[in-house]
Amino acid sequence: MILLCDEDVGTKVPKALKLVGIKNVKSMADSGFGLGKDDVEWLRDVGKRGWLAFSCNKKMLDVPRERDTIIAEKVGIVFLTSGQEYLQQVLRLLLNKWKWLEHIDQTTPRPFAYFLYPYGRTRKVL
Repeated sequence: MILLCDEDVGTKVPKALKLVGIKNVKSMADSGFGLGKDDVEWLRDVGKRGWLAFSCNKKMLDVPRERDTIIAEKVGIVFLTSGQEYLQQVLRLLLNKWKWLEHIDQTTPRPFAYFLYPYGRTRKVL
C-alpha cells in the first residue's frame, strides 16, 4: 500500500510518518504528481497507480466531476472528517488506524471512500 496525502493534508504528516518508520507514504510534493494540480488530474493518477488517497477535502464527493473521477478511475480514498487537525492528532490517528488502512486497501473493491473521524470511528460513504 502507498498512502498519498493530498495538498490539503500537506507535507508534514507524510514526513512525520516516515520518521516513525512508515516508508510507504507520500505527499503530493514528493509523489511526482507536482503541486497545484486539479483534483481530477491527481485522482486519475492515484487510480491508475492503485494508491490509497488521504484528504481533508471531503467536498470532492459533492463536486460531480471529482466524484465521477473517483468512481471512473476506481480510486480508494479516506477523508479526515474534521478538516485539518494538529499534526500530532493526525499522526496518532493514522498510526492507530494503519492496520485498518492496509486492510481496506487490500480487501475493499475500488472505488471506495471512507470518512475517518478524529476519535478513530470510520464510515464507508462510497
